[in-house]
Amino acid sequence: MLLDKVRKTIKENDLLDYGDSVICAVSGGADSVCLLYVMQALKSEYNLKVYVANVNHLLRGNEAERDSNFVKSICKAADIELFYREYDIRKIAKERRIGEEECGRVCRYEFFRELSDKLNAKIATAHNLNDNAETVLFRLVRGSGGNGLSGIKYKRENIIRPLLDVQRGEIESYLKLNGITWCEDSTNSESIYSRNKIRNAVLPILNEISNNACKKIVNASLSINEDEHYFEVITQACLEECFFDNYIETEK
Repeated sequence: MLLDKVRKTIKENDLLDYGDSVICAVSGGADSVCLLYVMQALKSEYNLKVYVANVNHLLRGNEAERDSNFVKSICKAADIELFYREYDIRKIAKERRIGEEECGRVCRYEFFRELSDKLNAKIATAHNLNDNAETVLFRLVRGSGGNGLSGIKYKRENIIRPLLDVQRGEIESYLKLNGITWCEDSTNSESIYSRNKIRNAVLPILNEISNNACKKIVNASLSINEDEHYFEVITQACLEECFFDNYIETEK
């Protein structure tokens, strides 16, 4: 069951404390809508205060407005406080001389962190297992080392990812089973961005080669993460030992 899997992820990675305030980043797509409903389901269990943040990048015209209106309607029906912001990503990307995809990500997190400081709240994003596999592959072909190949973290500063052990198919099944609707982003089927190319072209081929390739890629990244953590601990211990020995020699 999806909810039990999320509970396990939260507990094993210390993502929530009793009485936390949580800002759910909700775009209107299946993943983020699932995140919001899961946080609502766990609200009494953790005594949570749940908020929603929604960003319109002004890239998809009426479709983007439809998605934001959909999120607003969910929040109104559930009496959840919504924080909404628009960014002209095309304009900002040109000004900052970065790609639109990267610019959108930077602006979103600027907004989320602003809200987090204001509300003293954690930020919950809807990254799932498939996203993690796509990220690992993307970093691999860009030549990342061990740290990059360790994938998306369950927790980074005050950002948490409760759905990281859940596959995209499980998310859609959960929503359909509970009669929950969501919005489809038409650009997801277009191989415009690098991530879409991996999702739409690369992973289907890998699944033909090895069943459930996403899960296996993520398992490999978790092993790399464990190795990275081990070497980090050993390196820190060696540095402390060298510092201590140097201190003793200096004191003589």
